[in-house]
Amino acid sequence: MKVLASCLASVCLATSTYAAKPPTVHSRAGIYQGRYLAAFDQDIFLGIKYAPEPVRFAPAELVADAPKTYHDATQYGLDCKGYGSDTNKLVAGNWTEMGEDCLHLNVIRPRTKETDLPVLLWIYGGGWQQGATSDPRYNMSYIVQESVQNNKPVIGISINYRMAAFGFLYSKEVEAAGTQNLGLRDQRLAMQWVNKHISSFGGDPSKVTIWGESAGAYSVGDQIVAYNGDNDGLFRAAILESGGPAGAPLNGTDWYQHMYINLTESVGCANATDTLQCLREVPYETIAPYGYQGVEWFHVIDGSFITEYGQESLTRGNFAKIPLILGTNTDEGFGVNGVNTDEDAINQIVHTKRWNVNEDEARRILELYPNDPALGQPYGWGNRTWPQYGLQYKRYQSIATDLVMYGPRRLLAKSMSEHVDGVYSYRWDAPKFNNTPTSIGVNHFSEIPFVFGNTEQQITPLGNSPENIALSKLVMRMWTSFAYDLDPNGHGVSHVPEWPSYAGNATNFVFRKDQSYIEVDDDRAAGVVYINSLVR
Repeated sequence: MKVLASCLASVCLATSTYAAKPPTVHSRAGIYQGRYLAAFDQDIFLGIKYAPEPVRFAPAELVADAPKTYHDATQYGLDCKGYGSDTNKLVAGNWTEMGEDCLHLNVIRPRTKETDLPVLLWIYGGGWQQGATSDPRYNMSYIVQESVQNNKPVIGISINYRMAAFGFLYSKEVEAAGTQNLGLRDQRLAMQWVNKHISSFGGDPSKVTIWGESAGAYSVGDQIVAYNGDNDGLFRAAILESGGPAGAPLNGTDWYQHMYINLTESVGCANATDTLQCLREVPYETIAPYGYQGVEWFHVIDGSFITEYGQESLTRGNFAKIPLILGTNTDEGFGVNGVNTDEDAINQIVHTKRWNVNEDEARRILELYPNDPALGQPYGWGNRTWPQYGLQYKRYQSIATDLVMYGPRRLLAKSMSEHVDGVYSYRWDAPKFNNTPTSIGVNHFSEIPFVFGNTEQQITPLGNSPENIALSKLVMRMWTSFAYDLDPNGHGVSHVPEWPSYAGNATNFVFRKDQSYIEVDDDRAAGVVYINSLVR
């Protein structure tokens, strides 16, 4: 593996020669020697174990204190096994090695005279089936550097967690063993390590902001409602990009049993007396190819970590009351192709695994989302349609996005604002640099190149236009200013409107390349209200 996989060659060459003594941290967890990055004036500590290699399909345990044990923290550890196009890109680029001993975290610390720095902790997305801290798109050096330039320095942390079957296996056997939602429990364990040890790295454990996108944002949402809202002081704020605790994909669980059966059959455990134990004992090389079974593994209600549906938690007040930044992209695009008629739409709404809606509810949704291209997604394209994707493509895109992202985002903003003043909602309206005809509008993930600001990575490039660089600087400063003092307005960028708190002023900050602005948060009001009433 490359020593600094999140830097591409041009950056690595610039930082391969140490301009200062390599940093060493003495802590109760151990002695960690990291690397100094001269180009960023940062100390980095990579591949720090927060848990020993876990027993497969069992909860991990916090690593024991070992204050005299030396750890080489100069390169990434193994990433957790993932499945999908992002994983394929990382493997092809030699940016990742995967295995089960993967419960690591990385610390990016600026060299500053300030002490007790706030912490911004990143949880990657990828549908809970792929993702890695070694992904160059999630290189935190740039956003940490921007925090220093804004005189509001923060420490960046990124964490690995188990995914797909390894992190979210579910069945009656798993339920009996009490080992559901292992990936979410891994995340919680990483936060416990940070709470216990980050002070040795110069961080303040009482000033942690957890941050994620997509499945990472859903994970952040789950952490907010976990244990009925008892966050045990592990974080004081959160940033959620395109995801949250309410809405899809928390849904029915009957179809997980079939996935479990398929897995046992694939690896020769179907006839075992104890199929779960058999799955634990199968060699990693045998089971690794089958952790994805054709349908995503999602989180489930387990009665302890997640006790109820997110909508119920929000309406009952069973969540951690903390400041938030939360938002969605204009055209998240979670629909499907080939929806041509009302019956096609009803069939898709009722039978998808991403939410739990019956036929009567689906018909009511269609009434609230008429088949008018001017009202459909992608928004702002007028009456233009894409018949090659389906005659009701724009209508179904609108429905799917509001079910998955937009409606639940509004519910969380309103619910949290009843208890907390510092809630900031946004709509991202700036497309990725490489927007193409097959990626219409401002889609899911469009903001990621901007919020990390890595101009070197070319997987989803930021581009080097002045507009892109300026918007990237703004959002990085907003995110880190929020982590620093819970106010995104301390960014120091001129000619930017004040971002008002959502409480008593239901608005979104709209991020654009030309001129960002504030809008009233009332799009598709009737449809969103109905969607947020569906609790099951």
